[in-house]
Amino acid sequence: MDDPMTALHEHYVRSVNAAVAEDRMDLVQELYEDYLEEALRRLLATTAAA
Repeated sequence: MDDPMTALHEHYVRSVNAAVAEDRMDLVQELYEDYLEEALRRLLATTAAA
């Protein structure tokens, strides 16, 4: 798991699965929003560094 985007994705998948198991749809929504923001931030940082 050397790709940071893959690691980020896997982290959020585990977190969302745990939230769903606990019937925490509010947390699922929050995790979804957090994931999009973090993924976009990382993509923009990579693009800017290139």
